[in-house]
Amino acid sequence: MRLILSFIATKCSHLVNSPRGFTEKTMLRLARRCLFPSILAATLAVHAMAQSTTTHAFLWSPAIGMQDLGSLSGSSYAQGINNAGQVVGYYESGSNFRAFLWTERTGMQDLGTLGGDYTAAEGINSAGQVTGAARTASGEVHAFLWSAQSGMQDLGTLGGTFSGGDAINDAGEITGTASRAGDVRYVAFLQIPGKVMKGLGRLGSHYSYGYGINEAGTVVGASPLNKNLSPNHAFIRRKGFRMVDLGTLGGTDSAAFGISQSEQVVGWTSFSGGYPFHAFLWTGTSGMQDLGTLGGVTSSALAINSNSEIVGFSDLSQAGVTRAALWTGPNQIQDLGTLGGSNSIARSINDLGQVVGESTLQ
Repeated sequence: MRLILSFIATKCSHLVNSPRGFTEKTMLRLARRCLFPSILAATLAVHAMAQSTTTHAFLWSPAIGMQDLGSLSGSSYAQGINNAGQVVGYYESGSNFRAFLWTERTGMQDLGTLGGDYTAAEGINSAGQVTGAARTASGEVHAFLWSAQSGMQDLGTLGGTFSGGDAINDAGEITGTASRAGDVRYVAFLQIPGKVMKGLGRLGSHYSYGYGINEAGTVVGASPLNKNLSPNHAFIRRKGFRMVDLGTLGGTDSAAFGISQSEQVVGWTSFSGGYPFHAFLWTGTSGMQDLGTLGGVTSSALAINSNSEIVGFSDLSQAGVTRAALWTGPNQIQDLGTLGGSNSIARSINDLGQVVGESTLQ
């Protein structure tokens, strides 16, 4: 995923002079040093395996199974779905990537740009509003809000040259990550409609990353505990309060990616020694619980719906094989299969149990 790798390199520009022209190996190395190293390594490994084949966005449901959503060109990757079954993500367009919206009626549509050469859509709410990140005409990467009525709007940054929207709730509130002046610090943000983008603080260093938001505007993500940018811990941040460290299951790192309306939080955590990492479910009453794997070493949860159904990915016992996974509880896990290839990842689930993600093709 060159678009995501490029965004990662942009986010981590404090480690290098410029992200432009990086090889994928260089960007993987950067990924391991910042943000959420373990999950990036696993996710990007799947993308690396997909380089020799085609990867397509999928829509999975209990009744139909996995449906290929196709692509406008090259590979495609689904990132979010709302309760109307509208799907967002991005597809390959030459050497770049472009954001799409898919519906049963219209199929896949390009969402345009902010004047630059690529875009990525990450989240969609019940009103069909979409958020993500796009390169501008000046070469910066900015978070956007897209709607059918207004098209793509630039949300700006926190003073730097980077921002990216990761999730949006039904009130139109967006969370993601943005840089401050000079691009020396990157922090989770909350963008409330009609208001200025607001940084949400951090756990220990000057960095934090927002990944999920619920209808109350509660944000989850990850933040380094010190200036070395490692370890990172998952956090929950309620409106009007400071971030709360969700800890780990004995390891050094964790990250939270999804949150339900009842504040059930999902993500990944490492164990003693820092490896392996497993998907977790966190609640205020039970704390962090290990969700298990499909027989392999690692897993991660990426999203949760209002019915406590959780999706993400897990290794199988077979080396090098990663599958989209659906959890209904600790160690209650289902392999969602593929579109004919070996690997798949589930990214989002709506309240109807429809799941989206990507899969390699045969």
